[in-house]
Amino acid sequence: MAKFRVKYFGSNDVPVQLIKPILDEIDAEMIIANPRSEAEVAEAGRDADGIIMHGSVPFTREIISQLKRTKVVCRTGVGVDRMDLAAAEEFGIKVCNAAGCNSIEVSEQAIGLLIAVSRKLVRMNQYVREGRWRRHTAELHAYRGPVSRIMGKTLGIVGLGHVGRQVAPRAQGLRLNVQAVDPYLDPKIAHEMNVKLVSFDDLVRNSDFISVHAPLTSQTRKMFGAAQFAAMKPTAYLINCARGGLVDTEALYDALVAGKIAGAALDVTDPEPLPADHKILTLPNVIVTCHTAANSNESYVDCQTHAAREVARVLSGKPPTTEVKDPWLLAEAQDQGFGGV
Repeated sequence: MAKFRVKYFGSNDVPVQLIKPILDEIDAEMIIANPRSEAEVAEAGRDADGIIMHGSVPFTREIISQLKRTKVVCRTGVGVDRMDLAAAEEFGIKVCNAAGCNSIEVSEQAIGLLIAVSRKLVRMNQYVREGRWRRHTAELHAYRGPVSRIMGKTLGIVGLGHVGRQVAPRAQGLRLNVQAVDPYLDPKIAHEMNVKLVSFDDLVRNSDFISVHAPLTSQTRKMFGAAQFAAMKPTAYLINCARGGLVDTEALYDALVAGKIAGAALDVTDPEPLPADHKILTLPNVIVTCHTAANSNESYVDCQTHAAREVARVLSGKPPTTEVKDPWLLAEAQDQGFGGV
């Protein structure tokens, strides 16, 4: 009989070949489950010493109170907005995530979306497929609006955690000036990166591009709403590869229609998934992708193996390396920026 029992939740396609060898080292049995409802999660987790969560499986106080045996839960992603961190701490369960394991992928997508939305690449691709071929400046303006040079503009990064710190040098490689807001970051880190720390209001007013990399919490929910869009430059673009709830979708739609901002590129939305007939999808100055910024062959391996190693560490009596505590925005998480996204 194995010393530990580890449950893997949330996927029909489990990378057993990646996880099992890690758990074998601590004599842990790996059991695959696919619970959907809160009741199913609680039932499946009751006999688990550790849990690996893949996807958006809920982890509420009601569930946590029933996991008498569980010592650690680790997500194979970064966001923990569906996990009651306060309850987990109260019941002595370590909550971990895969912070940093997919930050390269998310930063690459953020920069890709910045280029795509500002250069109108998706719209131009669609025009070609529709048989509309336009090359000259006057004709292009009629079809896609003005296009400005990216070099020399200012990128504002909201949250200089794992992802934000990958975005900054990539943006600097495009010769963008980079500023950031992160009230819990050691200023020395920003200085070493040649990133100017500013207030949130100043970032909103002065950025030509804004890339959002904050966690979704009660403090950050709808941090971009009507007031922020009214304060942004009419030539500015919003890029969100973090969580859809950080942006007020209705206010964003209104701002785009009214020309208060130039465009938006969203890998995450609120609601999610976005209905196919949602009005924001009718706008030509919006790009929407399906919450895939973190995806790559490499990040999949890194996230899965990291989660297994975190569970193994805790069950072996060692401290986790990516523990997430409540609240995220405490100074003790200072070196991670806005909670470590």
